[in-house]
Amino acid sequence: MKLVVIYGPPAVGKLTVATELSKITGYKVFHNHLAIDFIESVLDRSNGKFWELLDKYRLELIEAAAQEKAKGMIITSVHIKNRDDKFIKNLLSIMDKNNGMTHFVRLSCDRKIIEERLQKPSRKKYGKLTDYETFSNFVKSNDVFSEIGFVKSYNVDNTELPPEETAKMIKAHFKL
Repeated sequence: MKLVVIYGPPAVGKLTVATELSKITGYKVFHNHLAIDFIESVLDRSNGKFWELLDKYRLELIEAAAQEKAKGMIITSVHIKNRDDKFIKNLLSIMDKNNGMTHFVRLSCDRKIIEERLQKPSRKKYGKLTDYETFSNFVKSNDVFSEIGFVKSYNVDNTELPPEETAKMIKAHFKL
């Protein structure tokens, strides 16, 4: 199985790009908020068990897809430097064990564009962050703009790029 991990700060366009990439590859999209909303229906994010279960369920689903020889899968994530490293290492281990390939895409864009995207009504549909003040506080206390230090990432600044073009670039870069 080929796994594409699209990561970057909130409102950078991860799900929008993943959706477009899915259209041109046939890969399934497992976006971050599917698992978050599932767990949050029972536990608050402040509960320490919340984050443990989030990683567990995401990894189990990815492993099941790899074992079932799915063609490909796209996941989205806000990678918090250092805090999420264990998840990425476990993900790589699962993919290696199942003879899969993992491709990392780091999206970035101008901060002003992120602020505009925070306001999009589609973000509310998935319970995503929509408040600039909350966003600002989140990024002050968490490094979500950095590359994952121990993997090779394809970096795409999508400030001026439409999601369809970004998806085509990713497909071409990784020969998906």
